[in-house]
Amino acid sequence: MPGALPIAPRPYPDELISSWLARIAACYEVSITELRQELSPGSSGTKVRADVEWKRSEAKSAAQRLRVDQNAIMRLNLKRRWPRLVTAWLPRIDGKGRARGELDLAWCHVCLAEGHATGGAYLDAEAALPLIFCHRHGTWRQDFCRRCQPHHEPRFSWRTRIEFTCTDCGVPLRTNRWSGPRPASDCRPEEGSAALNLLFAFDGGLRKALLGRSASLTGVGQVSARQFLAVLDGLTRALLAPDINRTSRINLFNSPLLPNLPNHEPQTWEERPFHELSPAYRAHVSCAVIALLSDEPVSRLMSGVRPAYERHSLEWLLASMPKWVQATLIRESIRWPAPLRARVVAHHRRTGLDVDDILEQFRAWLVEREQRLRERTSLIG
Repeated sequence: MPGALPIAPRPYPDELISSWLARIAACYEVSITELRQELSPGSSGTKVRADVEWKRSEAKSAAQRLRVDQNAIMRLNLKRRWPRLVTAWLPRIDGKGRARGELDLAWCHVCLAEGHATGGAYLDAEAALPLIFCHRHGTWRQDFCRRCQPHHEPRFSWRTRIEFTCTDCGVPLRTNRWSGPRPASDCRPEEGSAALNLLFAFDGGLRKALLGRSASLTGVGQVSARQFLAVLDGLTRALLAPDINRTSRINLFNSPLLPNLPNHEPQTWEERPFHELSPAYRAHVSCAVIALLSDEPVSRLMSGVRPAYERHSLEWLLASMPKWVQATLIRESIRWPAPLRARVVAHHRRTGLDVDDILEQFRAWLVEREQRLRERTSLIG
């Protein structure tokens, strides 16, 4: 066994394993992957997310070389911390998801500042969850530096103490104090406050569901964790689904909390799950979901639809979507709470859609389209 590393910051009790490893890697100016390979030479698991699936053999080697009790670092494992955590909803860090590097990028600047004050900034466990807010401080989570337009993922760096910094401009991200997006100019203060409270409560319900607990779902009431996540997943995919004009239904929502978000212009037919969205776009989608499930006053508040126009309800969404999206929601609604499932079933009965046939035709069209693209590429190449 190689010798112990001379510098090894201690892990914080609520820290992500990846954050702890990144802070150590910063001391030696290497990546997390390079550090893990050094700590456990020949291990085949160094590309697997350590926060959830850290092999015991690798953890044992790391504990010995970093002079840390193995049980102490294994307690940082997210499944050990939250045994019922829905790990399938954690953002991917393999380059195919939202994350731009080896760390999750949804931090709270107050949490970073508190860590810095006690010895060094770090990412706490809840930074791994696909949330909009830090529910300890009531702050908006951030995923990029607001002092510049970064092209690289943030990183930990060694200064007088360890900092979590913007790689492009070098600013400590604890200093990126941000109070959230500026509400629409025509939004009255009481409307903005009410909308923010609704969004914060919805995000709190999502947090409970992610941790495997029952939660209150807007317009329905108390539901199981699986039901909450199934509804959010289905409606997110429906709202972001492309149509033939390369636009999505989410563009028809204009919450007063997020009035200046760019239109969603999907370039492929691949689906975008909720947990792979940025915190700001999670807020955009969450406002839309609240609008779809709520009664008229709340629906109009969260969607920005004026009284002269039809409000954006679940029935409106079902009737306005492409048939393949309607068929997908009809099929997926079997996992939804009974009151919502009944509304989808009523739409199915009104339209008489042949769900199996529609989805089979859509899948065949996708296969044919992909084949034509491959043929075109081969001709060009």
